[in-house]
Order: sequence, then structure tokens, then C-alpha cells
Amino acid sequence: MDYSALSGLLRRTSASHDPPRIISKVLALMKTFNLSLATAAVGALAVSVLACSAQGQDNTQPRPSNEGGGAGPAGGASSGSAGSPAIPAAGSGTGGSPTQTGSAGSAPAGTGGGFNTGVGGALVSAGAPGTGAAGSSTGAAGSATTGGCKVAAGTATDLLIDDLEDGDNVIRPIGSRVGYWYTYNDKTTGAVQVPDPGVLFKATAGGSTATPLFAATTSGPAFTVYGAGMGFDFNNTSKKSCPYNASVYTGIKFWAKANTTGVSLKAMIKIPATSSAADGGTCATACSDHFFLKPAPVLTTTWTEYTLPFASIAQEGFGTPPATFDKANLLGVQFQVPVGVAFDFSVDDITFY
Repeated sequence: MDYSALSGLLRRTSASHDPPRIISKVLALMKTFNLSLATAAVGALAVSVLACSAQGQDNTQPRPSNEGGGAGPAGGASSGSAGSPAIPAAGSGTGGSPTQTGSAGSAPAGTGGGFNTGVGGALVSAGAPGTGAAGSSTGAAGSATTGGCKVAAGTATDLLIDDLEDGDNVIRPIGSRVGYWYTYNDKTTGAVQVPDPGVLFKATAGGSTATPLFAATTSGPAFTVYGAGMGFDFNNTSKKSCPYNASVYTGIKFWAKANTTGVSLKAMIKIPATSSAADGGTCATACSDHFFLKPAPVLTTTWTEYTLPFASIAQEGFGTPPATFDKANLLGVQFQVPVGVAFDFSVDDITFY
């Protein structure tokens, strides 16, 4: 059998990319060379594969930027060049000539492909996302406020106010308390208090026997108008003195001493009714007549504990009209020395009880 003739015919007919014509030629050769039907079928199949391979390897044909032709079960993008006839390319248009760029899959594959909504092989993009549910959700409830003040209250176990052991100017953040130490005076000319009211308060070394590291200390010469002192707020919100609910407590205890004997200490509890609006209160006239322990204790050079029971503290009496003490509305505590007395004293371990 002259296989060279068959081979030459296969090469010529494969170049035509016409499978029907290839098959008819092979049948004619079968008669000429007295080939069996199985041999002829294999030859026809080989010719067909050669034709398709020639087409699939043709990289000279222009392709769109979103090409996705070639082999693959469902094809990638919509307009790639045609793939193998036995494997459908993407798209759903009817099959065109295998040499046409961008046509859908080959004729044997019919319609079908990866995207069943394509039109003429073009990829139909997904629709716009559906509109979501309305509005943003409301967050968890924040702390309640009254008149710009955060509502704060302690529990029966939140006793410590400040032991100064951290050495800073902030009272302990216990029982929802937020307060800062400060000094104040009557601005007597030439009198300088330490620390000065205009600087950040800082605890000093040397505390009480129970907490020996630090204490709150202030010193200065005699002030001649109303005196000088130091103190802190219970609930300072955005630099504003706000009420603090101390209903669960009976009173306040603290330890104090002086570097010289004979200095009396007025330990006062501020409430809105005795404080001006600038200090977070409601008092309009004759303000600062705060509730304090009467008579004021005279300090010694030894650390001593003092008690301010809510039930027995009282005003000096110059406030008009007299106020009613309300332990559910405390603003802060002040420790003040009298007029005309030089001072150097310390306070430590302030607690509720």
C-alpha cells in the first residue's frame, strides 16, 4: 500500500479545515488502496484532529482583551477565539466558522458555555447589587447624661477615693469616679502657693503609714482674704464639675498631718447648692458655704485619721439661704487652711465608709 499518497492527501486536505471534504477523500482512498473501514475511520479522525490543532495554534488572529478561548469545560470570558470543536468555548451564540475570531463554540457544541445569558457570545455582566436594608443600626446605649454631666454613682464596695500611691494628680477610677487634684487660694498679692494653681498638681513623696509612697501636699505663706487649700472633684466631665451619687455611703475618712503644729484644717464637701455655676453648682449668691466637720480639727505632725459623717457635717452659716445636704449630689472635697496662717500640710488615704 502506498502510504505516502495517503499522507500527502491528509496534509493537503487538513489545510482546507473542511472535515466533510476530508472524510470523502479518505473514503475514496479506502477503495483505491483496498483499506478496511476501521483504518479509514482512524485516518479520518487523524485528519480532523490535525485540522483542529492547526486552528487552535493559530496565534496570529486578533483577540479581544478579555480573551478566554481555548480549552476548558465551560470557557472563561465571552469573546475569546474559538476553542477545540470537541470542547465548547464560552458564550451562548450559535456556532460560527471556526476561523472567526470571537465566535461562540464550534458547531458540534451547539449553544451552551459558562454564561447562559450571553448574547452572540458576549458576556452579560451581573446586574447591579440589590439595595440593602435601610439605615445604620443604632449602637449600644451610652452613659446617661444630665445637663451635659455624666451620671455617676458608686456601689457599697467602691470605698477607696485615692491613696496617692500612683503619684499622679488623678483620684482612683473606682465607683465611676473621675476627678483631679488641684490647689487654690485667694490670690493675695505676693503670696505663692506650692504647687501653684496654674500648674499640674503632683503628689509628693512620703505618705501615711498605710500607704507610705506619696501624699497630696501643699504649702505657702499666709493668705489674707479667705485662705488657701487643695481638693478634687468626684465626677469631672469635660472639665466640668458634675454631681456624684454617694447615697450608699455614710461619710468620708482621710488621714492628714502638718509640718508645724497649730494649723486647723477645714475639710469641706461641696454640693451644687453651695457652689457657683462656674464650679458646677446652682448657688447664685453667698456661695462656697460648704458643709464641713465642726469644729475643724487642728493638725499635728503625726499622721492622724479624721472622719466627716454625712449626718453631722454643717455649713459655716454665711450662705443665704441655708442649703440642705444631699449625699446623692456631691461635687468634690476641699481641704482649706484659715486666713493669716502659713501652712505646709499633707492628706492621704481618702475613702468613703
